[in-house]
Amino acid sequence: MAKPDSTQATETLHEIESIFDRTARWAAENPITVLAIAGAILLLAAAYGGYRTWNTHREANASAEVAAIEADYVAAMGATPGQLEIPEPANAEAAAATRREYATRLAEAAERLAGTRAGVTARMQAGRLRAELGEPEAALDAFRAAAEGAPRGSALEALARVRLGAALESAGDPAGAAEAYLAAGQVEAFPGRVLALGDAARSFADAGQTERALEVFRGLSEEEVQQLPDYVTARLTELGVRSRMSPAAPPPEAP
Repeated sequence: MAKPDSTQATETLHEIESIFDRTARWAAENPITVLAIAGAILLLAAAYGGYRTWNTHREANASAEVAAIEADYVAAMGATPGQLEIPEPANAEAAAATRREYATRLAEAAERLAGTRAGVTARMQAGRLRAELGEPEAALDAFRAAAEGAPRGSALEALARVRLGAALESAGDPAGAAEAYLAAGQVEAFPGRVLALGDAARSFADAGQTERALEVFRGLSEEEVQQLPDYVTARLTELGVRSRMSPAAPPPEAP
């Protein structure tokens, strides 16, 4: 016969009280061990708090260092503080020398600041300058390093992969670009996620990978499709229409 609920509750309460009594006796008999455990817990908590504080300061200092380099670059190119667009100096050789100097400075800063978000930003800025210098391989190396150095699954990683995708497109590798865009579009926290997926579908189409292009495009909701540039939507829609109209391959002949 099942026990009444009140009896079960009473037995459960006795069991809990018994556990507390045994724990209390053990603590009274082993005060040094109890103090050691408590001290270890407090030490771990203090260490974690200290690490978070140190990491916050490190990120702030890294951001300030990269911002200072960028400000120096803007001034070296002849722009005034707060100017949105950096003017192109009349002397092309001087402009190239300035870009090369600051690409090097940013890459060196990224090495010193490895593990910080500012270090990733420095990599991307160095890659942009290398691209402007007409050094595609160096630009690709910088963008790849930025993507690999960014926190996994972060919007910063996604942004680095978008930059990598654009550089791969410029280098004539649409298939590689599509994979980079796709990786960026799979990061939910990335504000440009939908645009990245649109670029992935477009690049797969450019690479002749029609099925993958349509797979990515059809994975977007109607609302998301409306966020894409018109030319991307038109091209992928046309690709889908052509795909449905293509005649099926004839069956193989019987031997």
